[in-house]
Amino acid sequence: MAEFYRKRLPHWQPIEGTFFITYRLAGSIPMEKIRQLKKMPDRKIFKNSKLLRNAWYFRCSDRFMDSNPNGPYWLAKKEIAEIIFQSLLFNNGKHYDLHAFCIMSNHVHVLLTARKGAPQLFRMMQTHKSFTAVMANRILGRSGKFWELESYDHLVRNSLSFQRILRYILNNPVKARLVQRWQDWPNSWVSSELERIAC
Repeated sequence: MAEFYRKRLPHWQPIEGTFFITYRLAGSIPMEKIRQLKKMPDRKIFKNSKLLRNAWYFRCSDRFMDSNPNGPYWLAKKEIAEIIFQSLLFNNGKHYDLHAFCIMSNHVHVLLTARKGAPQLFRMMQTHKSFTAVMANRILGRSGKFWELESYDHLVRNSLSFQRILRYILNNPVKARLVQRWQDWPNSWVSSELERIAC
């Protein structure tokens, strides 16, 4: 059985599925850039495949976030990154099995498997984002929208895809030229049983 819900985009979330999730700060991609990204290349392959179209959009937006000169960069603050870090670990082993995550300055990548009986994935993300937004805004002395409402979630279908995504998440700071080795990034985490695969 699977859960399906729709906000701006359709989301297919099988119960006990393994997911690659990316969520970002509000305003981290200007509306002008979003409109530009949504003008997909006029290719038959994109017209006939929502999966490829979404993958293309994700790659372009993720590349932009890594090089975004406009901010906000609230997650670069150590105390805010720590709130996100601890919040993700809080439900590990309860609602999900956490495999890896990486907190960048304006977005977060997560790889997890939902546990049997856990809340729907989008409910778990709502709770996490709501709590961390309140705590982070308190530190920043601000109010208002902290996270972008929509998250990107991708169902991981096989072990090869799992390994590729794991490396993608951990190497995000390397790709962004922030560190030379993923192990040097302070806001990354990987489960002990996966450290060998990640190297």
